[in-house]
Amino acid sequence: MDLEHDLSRLLGESVDGLASPVGAIVAEAEAQGHRIRRRRRRLRIAGATAVVVALATAGAVVMPRPVAGPTVIGTPPAATTAGTPSTAATTATTTVVAPSPVTAPVTVPVTAEAMLKILADLLPPGGKLSKFRPGPFEWTRAAATDFTVEYDDGRGAAHIYVVMSPPDPKGMSWNCDQVDLTDHGTRPGGAEPTGCTSTTDASGTVFSAVTGVGPEGGYYFRKVRLERADGTSVDLVVGNGPAPSPEHPSGLADRPAPPLTTAAWQAVVRDPAWRTEVPAATAEAGAALAATLN
Repeated sequence: MDLEHDLSRLLGESVDGLASPVGAIVAEAEAQGHRIRRRRRRLRIAGATAVVVALATAGAVVMPRPVAGPTVIGTPPAATTAGTPSTAATTATTTVVAPSPVTAPVTVPVTAEAMLKILADLLPPGGKLSKFRPGPFEWTRAAATDFTVEYDDGRGAAHIYVVMSPPDPKGMSWNCDQVDLTDHGTRPGGAEPTGCTSTTDASGTVFSAVTGVGPEGGYYFRKVRLERADGTSVDLVVGNGPAPSPEHPSGLADRPAPPLTTAAWQAVVRDPAWRTEVPAATAEAGAALAATLN
């Protein structure tokens, strides 16, 4: 027996035996289905609305909060009411941090050792200093500061003498007319000729350059001088050999010309580091350097 065929036959027979027509039953069933579907749809809408409300309410508590931007340090703007200026806004002040005071370096009167440090810093690299001797010497003018040292640029030792002088109380100024350029000995081959030049700039500073004479043995010197408008002066004299000694009281030439050029030495004395008052650190560094050159 086919079970599926028998069930279909019995269902058909049960329908045929109903008092109401099958069409009416089907129509009523369809109408009932529409009502049921509308009721379910309303329930789904109502349920969805409830869920949205519930999620919105719960979101105030459990929804993730937006990530805050960078913290701004300062006074936040005060809340204001439309048409009414905020009291906080009108009374707010801005704190301005004053710059830290700049402490001036401690200065001391210039020393021979400080001048040695200034000279060493202005010389080209690679040279060697030796035989430092601080003044005053028998020829040093009162209140002046001076020293001697030997400098070897790799072509032979050369004697250097540097003196810094305050304004001359007599008001006398050095000039080329005071120089005797008559040679007292034979100059070595390749030596520079004697001569003297002097110029004054707009500030009243006088720059002088002298290629001087030597008494004998081919020794001679080059001198550069700066005399400021206030009378302060810096003189630098460099020879074409070591310093005079008991064996060579007039000096001993070991090179045709002094080291560097006249222009290079003038640039040295023009440097603003030459002052009668210098930073204490310069004097300390100069003392340390001088201790190595005795």
